[in-house]
Amino acid sequence: MKTMIKKYPNTKFIAHRGLPSKVLENTLEGFKKAAKLPFFGIETDIHLTLDQVAIIHHDDNLIRLANIDLNINETSYEVLSTLKLKDTYKIPLLDAYIDICKTYHKEAIIELKPKFSLDQIKFFIEKIEAHDYLDHVIFISFHRENLVQLKSILKICNIQILTDTFDEDIFNFLIKHRFDLSIHHSQVTKDLINLLHKNDIKISTWTVNDKVLMESLAKLGIDYITTDGI
Repeated sequence: MKTMIKKYPNTKFIAHRGLPSKVLENTLEGFKKAAKLPFFGIETDIHLTLDQVAIIHHDDNLIRLANIDLNINETSYEVLSTLKLKDTYKIPLLDAYIDICKTYHKEAIIELKPKFSLDQIKFFIEKIEAHDYLDHVIFISFHRENLVQLKSILKICNIQILTDTFDEDIFNFLIKHRFDLSIHHSQVTKDLINLLHKNDIKISTWTVNDKVLMESLAKLGIDYITTDGI
């Protein structure tokens, strides 16, 4: 990754859920390993437990990584804190992830995974503000409501809508709210990049784990590439 990042300085490379090509996704160990490489930022996913504790995990349920059928929003942090992912790793807190990003000077790319209420989004913002790190966060989500609510609180912030397709409706949404785009790599073309750049919209793509494709996208002029590491 070091060679690739150095070769294309105009593209910002993002470590997807830490560095899952080397360490289990969304773990403190993975975040630290990614932080020691020259990535622009580290991406992660946030949820709230039943007792409103902000934790890091991709899925809504623990079955895939902890082999237990528990929904995060229906389970207390006291219970979740006793579990091990793949019998080894603890479920991280949002605070710990932000601390790592701040310590290693990495942008925090935070996906609001489920739909959240306005008060819950305010809670996330307050937690990040407590670390004095809001200026180094890019918020992303598939849920438009999350992004619109974010913008209603933070007039100036970096926001990207996640999508695996692109159409006129999405384009109009980007224009209206002045959001950037984060789209699956299969949908990226030079024409799309040019259209977005013409309208001062940045474009990110995910999750790119093929070196040839990564170089091709960087040569097209894409702004961000998210990768598991190669």
